[in-house]
Amino acid sequence: MSKTNLNWQKIYLDHSPKLLGICRRYIPDLQNAEDIVQDSFITAIQKNHQLKDEKAIFGWLKKIVVNNALQFIRKTSKDGFITTETSEIPDNTLTEITTSAMDEKKHILTYDFTREELLRSIDSLPSHHKSVFNLYYIENYSHAEISGLLQIPINTSKSHLMRAKKSVQNYLMTHFVNNETPKNKTAQLLVFFGFGGLLWAQNFQSKFSDFTISPSQNFEIPSDIRSNKISFSSTHHFWKQKAIIGTTFFIIIVGSVLLFTPKNYLIQTFSPNILNSKAEENKSSNDEKKINNDEEPPLIEGLENLKTSQRSVSENDKDLKSENHFIKTKNTVSSKIIIRQDSSETVSHKVIVVKKIIQRDTVFIER
Repeated sequence: MSKTNLNWQKIYLDHSPKLLGICRRYIPDLQNAEDIVQDSFITAIQKNHQLKDEKAIFGWLKKIVVNNALQFIRKTSKDGFITTETSEIPDNTLTEITTSAMDEKKHILTYDFTREELLRSIDSLPSHHKSVFNLYYIENYSHAEISGLLQIPINTSKSHLMRAKKSVQNYLMTHFVNNETPKNKTAQLLVFFGFGGLLWAQNFQSKFSDFTISPSQNFEIPSDIRSNKISFSSTHHFWKQKAIIGTTFFIIIVGSVLLFTPKNYLIQTFSPNILNSKAEENKSSNDEKKINNDEEPPLIEGLENLKTSQRSVSENDKDLKSENHFIKTKNTVSSKIIIRQDSSETVSHKVIVVKKIIQRDTVFIER
């Protein structure tokens, strides 16, 4: 895993002019603004572990600078971020201007002002109006974000912004608008098509997007902060995420194996035994059916033989009666089924005995 050491001296040289220009919009005193920027770099060095992507370092530094500038205003301003309006910017500020002048100049930003003129109009604002104006129109914060950052109600943020717009408009008209002031054709088109409200953000963002001020001081890292030990890994976060994802998948796979494999193993183990048991039961049932089928024909055959023998005896009796002989008959029919079964096969022996005993004469019929 390769690590790239952050060269804070180089980062300061590359980004401090633009960061100082940002801080200057909040802090009119340039010396104080430069001190805030240097303090912000020291804070960044101490909290460099919060930086997730080296490419986002400017945006990260910008947030630190803006937060530190707002903290400075909070500490040094008498009013701070007040939640009530003062009389320093009364609501009737624009009533001193004639109606005809208002109709002509109500879209003040159709004029092409320089960046210095716009900066002076911002400097004319009180600190709480200036902060909201910068955050909303230039930093592109919402009123909800401003409310959380400055710890003021959302409606107060909206009120500050409205009064700041009126103040800026009044200042620009009073100090810089005359018959020779050039106009911005793009701004005039936006006003014509009903998009005059976009001029505030568009004008101020475009004018201050490349606003830079070169610092007059060199950046010195305090001795108690060892910058050579502070490093940023451009791939550390990436590989850390990969390791977490890989570990998660591994746990899922192992859990699935432990959850489902024993069940399959039991099925594979006991299924043959169950099948063998069922096969043996089927085999025994078939053998029994076979035995029963084998037994039935001899029994039927024995009964038929018995009926034949009885018919024969009846005929003999008739003959004997015709000769007027006293005949005493005793019939004994015995049928015995002997079944012998061993482990290999089943054998059936059937014996049928028919006896006819006649006094004086005995006839034996055997089969």
